[in-house]
Amino acid sequence: MFDALSSDQLARIVGFNIRTLEARLAERRLRIDVDEDAREWLAERGYDPIYGARPLRRLMQHEIDDRLARAILAGEVHDGDTVKVRVASDHNSLQLDTVR
Repeated sequence: MFDALSSDQLARIVGFNIRTLEARLAERRLRIDVDEDAREWLAERGYDPIYGARPLRRLMQHEIDDRLARAILAGEVHDGDTVKVRVASDHNSLQLDTVR
């Protein structure tokens, strides 16, 4: 069927998804800064040998999009803020920190 995705290909897919999110956030004058460890974490956890990178979008939605939306609705993130994304200390999730 298909060959497994290489780590370089996964990194490019993660980058594409992050750029798409950046474009959506730019409308609200929000900036997102996803560090390299978080990008690698997403690539590793968002890949499945059977489904390829399809689970990546759901993982990003759960770990970044949904949590960011809740923070915006709660008033924790405002227009003009930067949200830094990094791997949490337990290595089982991502951590989002707001910088004003």
